[in-house]
Parts: sequence; C-alpha cells; structure tokens
Amino acid sequence: MSGRGGQQRRGTSAKNRRRGRVDDDRPLERRPGSKDRGVRVLYVACEGEKTEVDYLNYLTKEFGDGEEGRPSFRIQPISKKNGYLPTETVAAVRRYADADEAWVLFDRDGADRDDDIRQALKEAAASKIEVGFSHPSFDLWLLLHFQPFTGAQNGSSKIIVDKLRSAPAAAAFKDYDIRNDKSVKGARRDALLGREKTAVLNAKALVGTCEHGDCKGGRASVKPVSRDAEPESSPRWSARSGHSAHCPALKRDPSTDVWRLLAALEIVPHSK
Repeated sequence: MSGRGGQQRRGTSAKNRRRGRVDDDRPLERRPGSKDRGVRVLYVACEGEKTEVDYLNYLTKEFGDGEEGRPSFRIQPISKKNGYLPTETVAAVRRYADADEAWVLFDRDGADRDDDIRQALKEAAASKIEVGFSHPSFDLWLLLHFQPFTGAQNGSSKIIVDKLRSAPAAAAFKDYDIRNDKSVKGARRDALLGREKTAVLNAKALVGTCEHGDCKGGRASVKPVSRDAEPESSPRWSARSGHSAHCPALKRDPSTDVWRLLAALEIVPHSK
C-alpha cells in the first residue's frame, strides 16, 4: 500500500506475518484481494504490543471464517515494540488503513496521559476511526468474560488483575501479569472462548451504571461508518459507545468499549 505521503511500503517480515500482526517498526504489505473474496478487513492499532494483539488474533482465528451466518472478517493488528501512546495509535492506523475500516484500542491507565487521550479522541473522530477505550485498562475487558465488575479505579488495574487471577473459571489467568506475562494464548485463550456474550453483557451493563446518568449500552452504534463521511465532534463520535455525548470519556470509570468491536463483527448480537 501507499502511505499518505505517497511512498510505497515494503513487506513485513515473514515472522510478523505469521504472528498475524503489523509491527510498526517495519513497513506493511497489504494483502490483496480480501474485499474481492467478501472478507471484511479491519485495521486495529493497539496501544499494547502483546495482550490486545493476541486477543485480536484470537477473534480472527475463532470467528473470522464466517460460520453460523456471520460475515467473514480478518483483523490486522498494528503494534510496535514498547507500545504506543493513544495519539500514536490513531496516527498508525491512519498510515495503514487508508480508507479501510479502522479501529484503535487504548487505555486510561494513569492521569498523566489524560491530555493525550483527549487529543486521540478528537483525531479519531475527525478521521472516522472507531475507538475501543478501556478505563482503566484492557484487563477489565478480560475480567468481564468471567464476572461483572463495578467501582471506580482511578486509573489503577491492580484490583482488576487480582480478580482476574482469582476468578474460579479463569484458572489459566492465575499467573497473568506475573513476570510481565500478559499474553492471551493457549489455555488463556481457551478460557475466554464461549464467554463472549457474558463479556459483552457485562460491559454494556457498565455503560448503564455510569455516574453521568444518561448513558445506555442499548443506544450504542456498531454499524460501520464510511471513512469519507463528514467529520464529527469528539463528543458525538464518542457517543457511539452508548455513553451520552455530554459524558467525558475520562469520567467513565470503570468502562470498556471493546464490546462494540465484537458486536460490529456480529460475534455477539447487539440489541437495543
């Protein structure tokens, strides 16, 4: 593919193609013909270099073939060593997706990132890039596969990770984030399988418990929007999550919008 500057990008290494992700330290080769074969292609830039990438590859592997009446899809994760800032995820997916469907996944984490997050949300809205924002982190989305969760965390994932490690149905996660192991492969991947509907319902329930009071998961929009459509304000674009346009993303504690990706791919139905 050509970058926005018009320069031709060369292929990624065979190693990274086998891993099913784009390493942003290397150029990307667009796989030809996917649209002609009726495969929906999504480019997803991830703040983290491991957990989110593993999870996205899991979605493609388990659900991408279009069984049970679902459309076929392929997710192309974009990441880099040591991760991105939120604004960098938006810039990265712009480079690679061109006019294709584009998403970014990033977290709140600590308060020192708040200005960058606000800017990332504005830039995503301007480019019609879907946002899977998690507050405090993507770890919340993993936990919601096994149990509901409530209570503001103020940017800390400690309690969430502790609950994930100790959840009775999540034995494979007992050593999660120990010795920096945040992978989602093997037994951990198997533990998630079949719990997608539970995770979506738990995440949508969090929208409804938002302190703003006018947020409802059933109002969320998951229908793709053309990248060529007119830009929208950041609050209106962010309201596709089901949160009110007047509810600042940084106040949605706890919450995760990753469920919208599964609903958009029809892995789990979205009901109003």
